Amino acid sequence: MKRLDYETFYLYDLLNDTEAVDDKELYEIAIPAATYDQEAPANLRTMLECETIDEKVVHILPAPGNAATAPSYADALNSWVDAENSVAQTRLLANISPAGASAGAVAAATSQTNPDYWYNWVRDAGITLHEVSTWLNTTTDNSAADTYKIKLQAYTTFSRKLQTTSSTYGLGTAKYMMNGEPYTGAWCMPQRDGPAMRAVSFIGYARYLLAKGEDISVYYDGKLPTSSIVKTDLEYVAGTWDADSNNCDIWEEVRGDHLYTRMIQRRALIEGAQLASQLGDLSAADWYNIQAGYISGNMSAFWDSDLNYIQTTVKRSGGLDYKTSNLDAQVLLAALHSGLDDGFYTVESDQMLLTAVKLVSAFKPLYGINNVSSASINSVTMPVSVALGRYPEDKYNGYNSDGPGNPWSLTTSGMAEYHYRLIETWSKQGAIAITSAVAGFLKQLTDEYSIPFTNTNTYAVGTTYTSGSAVFTEILSNLMIAGDMYMARVAFHTDSDGQMYEEWNLATGIGQGAVNLTWSYGAHTSAARHRDVARSIVYKS
Repeated sequence: MKRLDYETFYLYDLLNDTEAVDDKELYEIAIPAATYDQEAPANLRTMLECETIDEKVVHILPAPGNAATAPSYADALNSWVDAENSVAQTRLLANISPAGASAGAVAAATSQTNPDYWYNWVRDAGITLHEVSTWLNTTTDNSAADTYKIKLQAYTTFSRKLQTTSSTYGLGTAKYMMNGEPYTGAWCMPQRDGPAMRAVSFIGYARYLLAKGEDISVYYDGKLPTSSIVKTDLEYVAGTWDADSNNCDIWEEVRGDHLYTRMIQRRALIEGAQLASQLGDLSAADWYNIQAGYISGNMSAFWDSDLNYIQTTVKRSGGLDYKTSNLDAQVLLAALHSGLDDGFYTVESDQMLLTAVKLVSAFKPLYGINNVSSASINSVTMPVSVALGRYPEDKYNGYNSDGPGNPWSLTTSGMAEYHYRLIETWSKQGAIAITSAVAGFLKQLTDEYSIPFTNTNTYAVGTTYTSGSAVFTEILSNLMIAGDMYMARVAFHTDSDGQMYEEWNLATGIGQGAVNLTWSYGAHTSAARHRDVARSIVYKS
């Protein structure tokens, strides 16, 4: 006998009439009380779908339900998200080709002293222009599209300049002056995620141009040696991803093999192979796919089954000696930037879910602002989440490494997006299989944020809830609430004029470190875009 959803009723007569049942054993079936008429069980058959789960269990699912009800504070948060989205887009675009820089250079931030972020980081620029490329591929506003194309074309010219400028680390050079000259001071290099991220950003733009019937040979020419941007980066990624364990991570602090780098390299090669194949460069497509397969085959090393989370670095060869937990929010960012809907360290994978739980638990006690569980946003009080930093042992305070480390805007926005993407993914899949990882993730929503699940005890490992069932709907609704709590946390610490910083002071919550950090703006716009999709799924709006 197996118990399923909601209140339990013994429906011997109903089941006896059901063709899916082979015998007259009494089954325990749980259904929503609101849909069950004690006097007229036959009516239930017109409202429910029946399907066989196995030989002994018939799962009676409620017919597709109505939209979930948004919380009372939703309109106030919606207004903030939309207003901030406008500010973030404007300021992000302003940081591309800013005054005093070469056209196409992307300033990491407007800060030029304490700290000086007036540089073009290849990775950050790639993340930024990938976001702009996404806007271009989704906008119906011709004027906005023209603006995006101008920025992308300038980035194209600047990127080719960087690729052809001689430097100690070649394409592994991570940091450039705003005039395109390589940074020659002491720095943690090479960083091999940058060329992969740049390739991904241009592949998105190339697809847009192809759909318009335009020539894309500047991006992919199918030649060796090549003078095209994407192929140059793909050849570098394919040839160097396993060159050594001297690669620096995205925080530029640790040397080794890093999950984030491997994930973005894998995505670049897979999408690059698709583009190469589309353009008839079949031998290159095979080569990129082979290398992507090798990367995939080596990724299991990042999973720590004893600690139950994804390690950020393996084969460590240098860098900070105090980052002992190997737990890092960049793993979460890897899922957001590099996930390909193939279950490979994607947002819904058990490994990523378990890591997300560990991150929240690790960061909560580190920052005084996490003692605040609600805030006023647009004059409406609403719950806020735990603020996330980079990693628990972090000592970078936005100005130097004297400590203590602070929560970051972009990682907290990332966790908001993570929840919205779970909604998208599970909605698309049409089912949620309850593994121990899923159960633990849902349990944290209740334990940490008091988000109630009507029937928490029924979320038994091995149970599957399908689209249209009340439990499936409830899970997606609660994920929306949790995602919005992270979004509200970002809103709480963002300046009233929409200005974003790199960090928030762990005690006061006031913006700290680099001002107008481009990545913070891009993290918000990305989260806001996925929030719109999630809202349409959960609230049908």
